[in-house]
Amino acid sequence: MTYLVIDGARVVSAHRTLASARSGEAQGLGHSTEPGPSVGGVPAWWVRTPQSGEVAELGILRTAATELGFRFELRACQAPAGSCNHRPCAAYATWAVSSRYGLLSEFAAFVPLSWVWVGQRSDDPRGDAPQFLTEGQALVDRLRADVRQPPRAVEEPPNDTRTLEERAQAAHALAVRFLARHFGPGSEAGGVVVRPVLDGQDLHLRLDPSIPSYLAVCGTALSGGCRDATGFELGARSCDRCFGRAPIVPSPVLGAAEYEAWTSYIHQSGS
Repeated sequence: MTYLVIDGARVVSAHRTLASARSGEAQGLGHSTEPGPSVGGVPAWWVRTPQSGEVAELGILRTAATELGFRFELRACQAPAGSCNHRPCAAYATWAVSSRYGLLSEFAAFVPLSWVWVGQRSDDPRGDAPQFLTEGQALVDRLRADVRQPPRAVEEPPNDTRTLEERAQAAHALAVRFLARHFGPGSEAGGVVVRPVLDGQDLHLRLDPSIPSYLAVCGTALSGGCRDATGFELGARSCDRCFGRAPIVPSPVLGAAEYEAWTSYIHQSGS
């Protein structure tokens, strides 16, 4: 069992015990005291008490929360050097989505400026496919060995003359190619589009295909009476979290094609 400390939907540290996670959380983030639903008799997460009307924020999450629909996402910053403060990162590529936090966190070690994010989303079977898990763990083990300088006798020449920086660059390239093969647009069945839907007077965005189909991009469960809309219905209230240009808080975990479809729609509708 692993306890994760969350800051703005990003995993900042992992701990074996709740006490250790609470200690790690106290370093400037504040305490999470409101428990979530139970998984195996223990809360799946704890929420930080909001201050002055702010939205409650997920603070500590157990990896067992994947049973309740939480998924982990490996994101890497794509912003020009020095132009992003990463809190949160607004320009990123999604490399993988899975219920396995441990494997994604190991891949993050080989992709510069990458982190694991967490959110609720429909299940993506690619991230839990036996082939991905088996091949991914084997690659991580291999890369971990590759980036270390093997011990040798002083008088003997090294078997591998690459510098540590060159080893890291090679590991990065191998990790990205592997993840792109398993999670690139070509590995998805069909394309993903964004559809505006009217739920009462509230205008939301929904990804199509999306499982479950009643879930809006912001995470709101749409009612059975919602209908497709043009996006310009008179009197409709546009959901700020669906239509906003800033990352949604709490952030949904979107696959690569889903994120691309959402941002493309936002940029198109705002032009």
